[in-house]
Amino acid sequence: MFTALGSNLNPILTQLAKTRRAIFVEGNDFQILSRFARKLELRGIANRSDFAVVSVKGFNPERIRSLKGGMEISLGGAISAAALMDKDYRSDRECVAIVTHCETFCDYVTIHRRKEIENFLLVPQAMDRAATRRVEDQARRTGVNKTYTGRAVTFLDNFAREKKSYVSAQYVGERVRFERVNSPRLAQASVAEAALNELEACWNDAQSRLEIIPGKEALSAFNQYLQSEHGVSITPASIVEAMRADEIPEEIRSLLDGISKFARSRVE
Repeated sequence: MFTALGSNLNPILTQLAKTRRAIFVEGNDFQILSRFARKLELRGIANRSDFAVVSVKGFNPERIRSLKGGMEISLGGAISAAALMDKDYRSDRECVAIVTHCETFCDYVTIHRRKEIENFLLVPQAMDRAATRRVEDQARRTGVNKTYTGRAVTFLDNFAREKKSYVSAQYVGERVRFERVNSPRLAQASVAEAALNELEACWNDAQSRLEIIPGKEALSAFNQYLQSEHGVSITPASIVEAMRADEIPEEIRSLLDGISKFARSRVE
């Protein structure tokens, strides 16, 4: 526990002692969730007032189990735990199996339907608005008149096209790895075909395609483009701020509702 949390250990244990609830997330994912919570005026979630947020490196359910146990020993009593994890390139069947396993030691478990938390930021209209604001702010500061002329939807479409082979290989690799253990009699060719069919069903829809490309990498590439063309970049906070109410992904609303219920739940 000391190794995993380092200098964050004391403030986390202090918050846990007060709330008896922990939300385990990958990396800094909760920073983005907090931005969405503020946008929807869910201040309790944004401020983490009813739970502690524990960052776990990578997708690691067993580390969540171990950390939860260590915290309970340290505090001398049970805590309620929630686990929020990225889907990456796992199949729906594998995600169900992981959730079922995590529910044996967590009270609330969810695996995002999108590749990673950054995919919720891939809203082209909001990205364009955020970029426009940054370019306009820069023009006011420098006195140099510039106009943002890009189109995020075109950029993301080109990015997805370039990444299709990579994404396909990841989908097949993850499916083969899972089925080799859970359905060893299945032919590898059949497993690969099922993975590619599932991928194509998503790829043919523009919105679904944005859910399965590498979101963090897409945002980084878009910022490289903005830097080279306009000398600016945008942040997750600026994208969320630029979103209109009807552009906030429904999955984010559902996730925040689940967190809200978890934060109000009774700790046995």
